Amino acid sequence: MASPTAHAIATLSELRAKRRLAVEIAGQDVAVFLVGDTIVATNGRCPHEGGPLGEGDLEGPTLTCPWHGWSYDLRTGECEEDPDTELELYDVTIEADRILVRL
Repeated sequence: MASPTAHAIATLSELRAKRRLAVEIAGQDVAVFLVGDTIVATNGRCPHEGGPLGEGDLEGPTLTCPWHGWSYDLRTGECEEDPDTELELYDVTIEADRILVRL
């Protein structure tokens, strides 16, 4: 199986200025966050009811969906409200100040 393609989505300076980005990659919504010094990329839609996670509240590593308040740990993808629900986290790399995300 071939490895997923890396998609350049923004520069580090763009992410540092906003601390979050909502982008579309190959027709899929993706939310990217700066959590401390770590860049985290995840599905842009909440697995609970499809809320826009790029618009959610971010406090430390905890992301809260703006629609129904479900919270996720961006370090693990775990959901606080339902242990059987979790966010899909994507691989992120940096090359020459560009943020690359692999779906």
